[in-house]
Amino acid sequence: MHKKWLYRLILSYLPILFAVVFCLIILFFVTLNEAMERQTSKANGVYAENVLQIVDTTLRNLETMTIKSLLMDDQVGSYFDRPGKLDPYRDYGVTEVLLDFMSPLPMIDSVYLYRAADGKVLMQHFSSRLPDFGDRSFIASAMKNTGSAVWSGIRELQLFPGEDQRKSVISLVEQVPYFSGEQGLIVINVRKQSLQALIQEMNMANTEICLKDAAGRAFAGGEACSGPQAQRQTVSRTSSYTGWTIEVGMERAKAFSLLSAFSNVWAVLGFAAIIGGIAAMTYISHRNYRPIEQVMSRIYAFGEERAFGLKPQSREGDEFAFIGHALESLIEQTNSYEQQQAEGILHRRNQLFKELLENSGQMSADNWSREAQRIGLDGELAGAVVGIAEIDFYEAFAADYSARDQALFKFTLRSVIQEIAEKEGVSLWTEWIGPGRLGLLFRRSADEASANIVEKPLIIAESARSWVKQHLKFTVTFGISGPAAGLSGLSAAYRQALGALERKITAGPDRVYAAPAGSPLPPAEGMDVLVQAIGAVPQLYRLGNAEWKPQMERIFELLAGGNYSKEDIVRLLRLLETGLSREMRELPPEMKEVWSSGRLRGIPRSPESFEWIEELHGELVASLEEMEEALRSLRMNREQYTLANKVREFIACNYADPDFSLTHVADSFAMNTKTVSRIFKEEIGENFVDYLARLRMEEAKRLLAGTSEPVQRVAERVGYLYPMSFIRVFKKLEGITPGEYRKAQGSPLHNGDRDGNGAGEG
Repeated sequence: MHKKWLYRLILSYLPILFAVVFCLIILFFVTLNEAMERQTSKANGVYAENVLQIVDTTLRNLETMTIKSLLMDDQVGSYFDRPGKLDPYRDYGVTEVLLDFMSPLPMIDSVYLYRAADGKVLMQHFSSRLPDFGDRSFIASAMKNTGSAVWSGIRELQLFPGEDQRKSVISLVEQVPYFSGEQGLIVINVRKQSLQALIQEMNMANTEICLKDAAGRAFAGGEACSGPQAQRQTVSRTSSYTGWTIEVGMERAKAFSLLSAFSNVWAVLGFAAIIGGIAAMTYISHRNYRPIEQVMSRIYAFGEERAFGLKPQSREGDEFAFIGHALESLIEQTNSYEQQQAEGILHRRNQLFKELLENSGQMSADNWSREAQRIGLDGELAGAVVGIAEIDFYEAFAADYSARDQALFKFTLRSVIQEIAEKEGVSLWTEWIGPGRLGLLFRRSADEASANIVEKPLIIAESARSWVKQHLKFTVTFGISGPAAGLSGLSAAYRQALGALERKITAGPDRVYAAPAGSPLPPAEGMDVLVQAIGAVPQLYRLGNAEWKPQMERIFELLAGGNYSKEDIVRLLRLLETGLSREMRELPPEMKEVWSSGRLRGIPRSPESFEWIEELHGELVASLEEMEEALRSLRMNREQYTLANKVREFIACNYADPDFSLTHVADSFAMNTKTVSRIFKEEIGENFVDYLARLRMEEAKRLLAGTSEPVQRVAERVGYLYPMSFIRVFKKLEGITPGEYRKAQGSPLHNGDRDGNGAGEG
């Protein structure tokens, strides 16, 4: 498929791309140029300060030497102290001092002393009067200034009137005396060339230095003092000592200079590129938009003619959104129609699958063939095995995963089972028959052998179970029926598969269970024993007797070993919960509060709330142990409980005594009978008489079941002198006579046992 229109749209944006890139490049170089200018300016400033510091240091040293060598010299001082006197010899000595001062300082051009009292000027070689001295104007201006030493700016020095040769000097003026200056001046004239040589020595490559006086006149430096400054970065620093200004100029790199010189040109070119790109994009987009406009017009006209929901709210909206909406509507309608057709077939397949399993006897072979052909299945079904794959702990599975993830996992499970069946060469039909249950129908045709009709489904189920456990985050349990012949046996096979799957309750999940060959599983046995054990646990638990734990283990062993349904297990455990609640009502108030505030876990609310009996076992025992620990703490803190335990131990040692009574207990503990009875009832939760009778009956049941002693002898051993009293109490508590109990336990009858109302009872 050609994409000319797409390429034209892409090309329409290239001018903008080039313009943006061009502008970014310009911006980069301009920014780089500014950064270089800032760095250059900073470097020039540091360099200017260093040069200025050297110049100031040189001039300060010269001033210091002037003060030491001239201002403080005795001959120079005497010269200013003797105005009007002619003393050639002393003047000669002063000139010698001046020559000695100048000789080590080649930068000094001349030195002269001006005495204000008589206007005499003395130099190193001659003397003169002020009117005849060529530098008298400078002396006159210097005498007007008061204060410390002053460095003049650049000036032209003429020592004699009419002299043609002038010298450019900088002068240091020292007043005599130092702070007043009324006696005169000492003037030191420094050559301009000397300062220029000093500046040139400090000059660097690509750097120009210009030294200017306070009036802005340049007197030291190179081209920077006279040339143009447009091509240089100039930094100036002013000295606080002399008032002079030094300017340092560093030549820019040619690239940056060129960029700065043509910055306006670059800006114009960038702006022109943007304008050109926008113009080109507008033209190309307008040209390429024509096909879109035509498509919109056709769709809009089609939407007005047909009620397909394609008409937009406004023709001024987003054209692409309108086109997308139109295409989506058409696609949705097409998919919806196809989905309706497909869902009809899928729904019919699922319904037919359930009908075969639940009431297959009502479907004839002709109806099955016709329905199978309609949904696209092979109608031949000579034999079959029914299986059920159930996702373990489905409530947790549904809570942990979203509906979309659940659908994905279910699809994966179904696909894996189908693929394994195909590898084994087995024809398999699968349908979901519940939220977490997948029905499996392993079909056999008339041409296939029936030897492996059960073995192969078991192999397929085990392979699928192992794969799911290894690769997915949940497990699956399989129930596989026995072989079913034709359509009529499918419902029975389905019930067999359900029965096999029910074994997960006691044996655990993540397994493959096969229905037993022949008759179905026998009904649960030992219900009476189980109910009896359930009745014993609450009383033992209330009394704090540790025997409740072995009894609880026995209960769950009986549940796991019997063929109990989920409904039976729920009913039995709810019976245990009721017995515990009834017994705990006999405890003292604070203990009842502990029981009420606790939460008894492991008691299922409904058959759907659990899958494996071991789920309930651990939770129930753990919760009972937690509350037992809290009750034990309360009991240990009560003195009456300790006393009641001692009484209970005393009863356990003496219950076989026929004369044993509450009075006997009270006398042994030095208490009255009412107090003993009250404490025993409050702490143990049972009357003394009832407790004693129950203890005797428990021992009697042990003797009846485990020995062959006659009933009369058993009665005597548990504290009854008269067998009839023993029989009456036993029947009241157990519901049957001792002889009947012995028969139920399978114990041999003693010859002395007999029925009737005599001394014994068989």
